[in-house]
Amino acid sequence: MGVIFDQVNELSVDLGGVAYPPEVDNKKEIHDMARKKYVEALDDKLGAIAKFLGKDDWMAGKRLTYVDFFIYDVLDKHRCLFLPKHLNKFPALIAYMIRIENLKGVKEYLNSDAFKPMPIFGPFAFFGNSEDFVPNE
Repeated sequence: MGVIFDQVNELSVDLGGVAYPPEVDNKKEIHDMARKKYVEALDDKLGAIAKFLGKDDWMAGKRLTYVDFFIYDVLDKHRCLFLPKHLNKFPALIAYMIRIENLKGVKEYLNSDAFKPMPIFGPFAFFGNSEDFVPNE
């Protein structure tokens, strides 16, 4: 479990680095280059998560753990921030997300007025920082 948690955590940290590039004069250029590089590697990274999951319902096999909620959160960010073509290549990950979304409590929250899919990042991020953000890659 620790291996998949670490792998997905690294993906999440890298995503934050794309959203918040270093404080330099050419920040927009750095962001654009980092985002392009990130997207180029995204399918491989999502594929590794799907491979780890395999045919199991949860990352620990038959047991739902906190790691599943963390991984769901990271996958959901990717669903909101990037075009569906990336996640759609991995039906096992889509089914995994649907299983989590149908859990008692989660389903009610996602269907409530309290749930807001966007923004994901704060106002100083380069993308995913407004309610009307639309993915373009």
